[in-house]
Amino acid sequence: MSKRALAAIVAGVLIGGGLTAVSPAGAEVSQAAATNWKKIWKKKLQPLADKRYYTKSTSDAKYSTKAEVGAAFANYYTKAQSDAALGGYYTKAQADAKYAAAGSSYTKAEGDAKYQPAGSYAAAGSSYSKAESDAKYAPVPSLIRGTYDIIGYSNGAGAELADNLSFGWTLSAAPITHYINDGAIPPAGCSGTVSAPNASPGHLCVFEAQSNLANQRRTINATGSYNPASPFGAGVTVTTTAAGNVYVYGSWAVRPAVAVGPQGVAAVQAPAAAPGGKAGD
Repeated sequence: MSKRALAAIVAGVLIGGGLTAVSPAGAEVSQAAATNWKKIWKKKLQPLADKRYYTKSTSDAKYSTKAEVGAAFANYYTKAQSDAALGGYYTKAQADAKYAAAGSSYTKAEGDAKYQPAGSYAAAGSSYSKAESDAKYAPVPSLIRGTYDIIGYSNGAGAELADNLSFGWTLSAAPITHYINDGAIPPAGCSGTVSAPNASPGHLCVFEAQSNLANQRRTINATGSYNPASPFGAGVTVTTTAAGNVYVYGSWAVRPAVAVGPQGVAAVQAPAAAPGGKAGD
């Protein structure tokens, strides 16, 4: 028997499970029914197939092709493109850390409705600008100074002569008054000299330069009471000691604790300079 015939017999036994005879011419004659490949696949091979994989037809029906995916996402960014495009924006975590939560602050519209714009505090023309006010009104003084002169002829002792001190401003209260005789040391509340009188806040200091035939120096207020002053001024009186020419003159200084100007504007004043010094006028 030839090798070819022997191989055909072995193949028949392995595949078909039946006996096969081979004619001298090489033709195969089956002693069993023709081989049923469909049955072999279903009974012997299909149970051995790997269930983890889809067949080509199942895959084609279930998934899109690469070309179909490319066409479907042509109008979308890749992650790298999105990261590059959104590089100038905050993430949610960054925005939450940087900005207030909704409802915890005013919107622009709410802020505009509630508050006036910076620098716009009154309707145009209804008030003066700083430059207009500075040009129209004098600043509230921190120290007010002046001079007084009491000059007259007396027929004898006991006559009273006087001069007035006008502050030019209305203080919040009448100042405490002090009269400093020629050559005397200024008391507490007063400092300086007759050439440069000074006063602490809330004090009126009257400095005498020279006098003749006079004693009992006193201040007087608007109602005629001796020694106090009025918030807007005071008088200085002396009593003559003999007949003759009487004179008393000198300087004065008052420093308001709070001065109220012509328009009712109040300003707190700075402390006076040290004795011998000069505060601002």
